[in-house]
Parts: sequence; structure tokens; C-alpha cells
Amino acid sequence: MRVRFGELSRAEAEARERMRERAREAWACVRAGDELRAERLMNAIDPRVTLSVSSSETGDVADASRVAELTAAEACAWPLAELLLTAAPGDVDCALSLGRPALSLERALEEARELQQLEFSRATFRAGFSRGHLLEVTLGLPGGTGSENEQNAAENLVRALLGDRVFETWIGAVHVTAAPRGGPLRVLDTTAPRSSLQLRELWPTVSAATLGVLQGLPEAPHAISSARPSASADSASDTSGEREEWTLLEVEPLDATGGARKDDLVLASSCTPELLRCYLDGSPCSSRRFSRAGEQFVFVSYADDESTAERRVAKRNAIESALCKAVTGVGAVTGVGLGVRSTYVDLALCNLETGLTRLVSKLREVGAPARTFIQFFDSELADEWLSIWPDIRLTEE
Repeated sequence: MRVRFGELSRAEAEARERMRERAREAWACVRAGDELRAERLMNAIDPRVTLSVSSSETGDVADASRVAELTAAEACAWPLAELLLTAAPGDVDCALSLGRPALSLERALEEARELQQLEFSRATFRAGFSRGHLLEVTLGLPGGTGSENEQNAAENLVRALLGDRVFETWIGAVHVTAAPRGGPLRVLDTTAPRSSLQLRELWPTVSAATLGVLQGLPEAPHAISSARPSASADSASDTSGEREEWTLLEVEPLDATGGARKDDLVLASSCTPELLRCYLDGSPCSSRRFSRAGEQFVFVSYADDESTAERRVAKRNAIESALCKAVTGVGAVTGVGLGVRSTYVDLALCNLETGLTRLVSKLREVGAPARTFIQFFDSELADEWLSIWPDIRLTEE
């Protein structure tokens, strides 16, 4: 459910307040020193969010302190964790962790032994980029069988070594394959090319790879570099102006009945095609992988009942032009699309709050259709959306 953006319905507002009330009860238990009850109450709100309370003993009871840490490992639960933290009283020492931090190799290996009874100390890895700037990591496990237990353990190990934040942002998939058991003697040829790396090299390898991606992105935000004349997504030959670098995509619609998550998209033109493909594939999506300037990528969708393709394109061009002007200085249009029943305009916003406010205001001003919404490309905001007109819902509650 939504917890951050848009005008909540009565049911959403009531559910949100119930969660905050339960969180306040949990924080009160932390204040009273009942850590077990506090953790139980908070963890019962949503299984994706956990509370842990640790004590710092100094030998002097008066100096002993407790720190409460609220953790959300999954990206889609980060907005909820931030909401629950706001219910904490000011005199409670608490912190928010959007995922666990990276662990040492020794601790990560120990977790694999404890939880899956597997030994990864001699495992190696290979890594490479797939669609959407996502990394795929393959672990070679000596004597492995490729079992489900090994697959789960491999993913947990990579997540532990990188930390949840880096893992959720940059890792698309983790695989495990069987590797030769080997013997006690290892012959090393320092001049031979290596096809795999040691686990201790995972963090620096991922860091270097992700830095390379970011350095390859434009330094200037789209608000500066992509303020360009309008282009149509209905013609592959329309490469006028500076949109010659935009990519035209034909898409097989997942659902022809509606436009939630671009499900009915059939044709699109975008200057961020990898972002769009990643989103359409349902892969982990993060604006951090596609902008050096800290932009947030969103899209406007509206139900389109125009009788001809020409009228649909003309209407979209008018709305796109209005949105371009509305976000001048804080954002820019990065793509357009036509669906079976919906039409789309994609944008990059340097200032999310200001940009969203301007978009809603402009769409109301131009009389956008009743079913007009703003949605987010980021996986962590998958449950969030804004409606342009009151009492209009993106999905049934």
C-alpha cells in the first residue's frame, strides 16, 4: 500500500494510521526496556521490516545504553520503514537501516555454515553486466550440485558481502555452479588470465564495475542536456532535432486492459531505453543506476479514448509540451509511449517533491483525463503513485 505519496483514500489513511499506532506501541516498549515485546510488536506489522534492540554495557548500569535499529532488507519496504521510524519518540535512541550493511568475508562465510550448512571459503566468482546495468554474479562452488539450498546460500552470501543497499540496487541475479574440488596443492601461474576471482575480491570488483557505469553516464542532468524539441513515438523515421539518439521500441503488451506499470505499452521512444527495458522486464529498477545527477525517473499515464492514432499523438504532444514547460529547471521529458488504452510520458526529476507538485498542477490545468496518474520506475517505490484528480484510484483496493 501507499505510505509516502498522493492523497490517500480513507481506507489507506486508516491502514497507515493503524501501522503508526502499532509502531508507537513498539517504541514505547523500547523506552520501557521491554525489548522482546518491542521487537515482537514491530516485526508483526510487516514481515519485511524488523526491529532489533542492542545494549551497550560499560560496567556501570547508569552508563548502559540501548540502541534500537529498524531494518528493511527489501527495497519495496524502505518507504514503510521510514514511516514507522517517524513514530519513534525523540528520547529513544534509534536508527534506520535500509538493509543490512556489508559483512566481513569471515562473518558472511560463517552465516552460510550456520544457516545452510555449506562451505564457501574456496568458492570463486565471475561477474558481468546484463540488461539495465544490472550485474549477474556466478559463484563456483567446489563439489557443488547446483541444489536449491546452494542457490539460496549463494544469493545470501553475495548479499551479505555487498550489503542490502548495494545488492538491491546493482545485482540482477546470483547463480551457483559446480566447480572442481581440487586438491591440497595449487599451482599458480601469475601470467595466465583469470576466468574467476576470489570472494575477497567481490566488493572491489562490484565497486569498480558500478563506478564505471556511473562515469559513463552524462554528468549533466536531463533538465539541462535533454531540453529538446518534441518527437513522436509513432514514427521510426522521426529523428528530428536532438532526439536522434532516442531509441524506438516495439513492445508486446502484458495486459491490454489497463496502464498500471505500463502493462499495455506497445510503442515507445526513450533516451533511457535500458531503464525502460529493465522496468518492463520486472527486473530490479533504481534511478541510481541511470543518473549521475541524482535524478528520479517517473512516468505519467492517462487513459486515452481518442478515436484515431493521429488524434492520440496530437493530444500526447500537447500534454508532453505542457509538462516540459512545467518542470523547466527541475526536470525533463525522457520518453513517450503509446499503449493499447493508455498513453505515457516519462520524466527525470532533479527535485522530486517540486517536480511532482508542478506535474500535478499542470495536468489539472490542461484538463488531463480522469484516469491520469504519476508512477515511479524505482522498485522501492513500486507501491507508490499519485492520482491527478481526487477519488480516482490506480487499482482497486
